[in-house]
Amino acid sequence: MTTNMDLLHKVDMDIVKEVVAICDKYNLMYYMLGGTMLGAIRHKGFIPWDDDIDLGMPRRDYEIFLKAAPKELSENLKVVNYKTDPQYHYYITRIQDTDTKVIEERIGNEGKYTHASIDIFPIDGTPNQPVMRKIYFFRVLFHRAMMSLCYKDSIDRKRPRSKPEKALLWIMEKVPVEKMTTPYKEKEKIDRLLKHQSIDGAEYIGNIMGAYRTREIVPASFYGKGKMYPFEDIELRGMEDYDAYLKYTYGDYMQLPPEEDRVAHILNEIDFGPY
Repeated sequence: MTTNMDLLHKVDMDIVKEVVAICDKYNLMYYMLGGTMLGAIRHKGFIPWDDDIDLGMPRRDYEIFLKAAPKELSENLKVVNYKTDPQYHYYITRIQDTDTKVIEERIGNEGKYTHASIDIFPIDGTPNQPVMRKIYFFRVLFHRAMMSLCYKDSIDRKRPRSKPEKALLWIMEKVPVEKMTTPYKEKEKIDRLLKHQSIDGAEYIGNIMGAYRTREIVPASFYGKGKMYPFEDIELRGMEDYDAYLKYTYGDYMQLPPEEDRVAHILNEIDFGPY
């Protein structure tokens, strides 16, 4: 029996095949990130309860992709980020299938829907000097927190957080952030900070805008030149040293999480259109 998650995975696979075709056409580098890299190794495809695909591209390739994709993608696929859509909540880019309608649990309002999509993250460098790297992390994460607090109703409150993070979130929720800044201003500040850090010569590189924040900033050697791995019915490029990357980010990554933590972001699939 075909489930809603099966349909969602099919949509994701159709999107990622087009994205990879564009990367191949324009000779752009990409890597599987986060749960997608983990899924490729542990499940040879999707983590069963995961509902999207995460890809990262070195900043130069990412910017070329953003210019090329709108004219290369199928008519039903749309490139969305904070510069293309002022109502979009996130910094990263999504490739959405507009033939579908889904509700994300974090949105928390059945009147609001988005589309099935995959995420594209820029891969940037970081300062080589450890103290400067920590300062850089603080600056980016501060603006990320300010951006999130502009959307207080959409903060994912079910995601595991450390006690200091929970305390900081509780305090900052009491602050009228919306009177101090706007989401767009915070995204622009993040954009400038990230773009300033080239991956050329950087000892630590990665994607700080994902769910694991600085845990996805890893030694550049983990990425290497990339390597192809089976993912469902195709192959996708991932980290050259996947084992070091997954241990760095997840710890004992072959151990399945407790059943109560095996949850997706999707609350209710409204309409899968032609699927």
